Amino acid sequence: MDAIGAARLIRIVLGAGAAVFLISALALLVFPGTFATWLGLASTASVDWVLRMLGAALLALSGQMWLVRRADDAGARGGAAVMIVAGGLMTILTLTIPGDWTLLRWVYLIFGVTFVIAYTALIALSVRASRL
Repeated sequence: MDAIGAARLIRIVLGAGAAVFLISALALLVFPGTFATWLGLASTASVDWVLRMLGAALLALSGQMWLVRRADDAGARGGAAVMIVAGGLMTILTLTIPGDWTLLRWVYLIFGVTFVIAYTALIALSVRASRL
């Protein structure tokens, strides 16, 4: 795979990640109590407020991911690098959610790991191909 192909795939992964974050953000903003329950958390006013704040942050991150898809190759790689850090942290935090393991928790864990691996592999391919 050449550097252009790897950058194109990074853009696709950024778009897919933006879609996942957008859906999550809307669910967190509109149904925080239900989302809390699906994550195995007790829905309280404090938990619901924090989940709504997370929804707002994910909405912003989703928009940024969508926009950075149009950046040059270096910008797309930079966006992917940011998502390795942010996605990695969210994946670690998913592991440490207090409470029972639920289906949604497993789904988020799988998504998180998959996206971090995809971004890491595509950045490595892009850098390697650009050196050849």
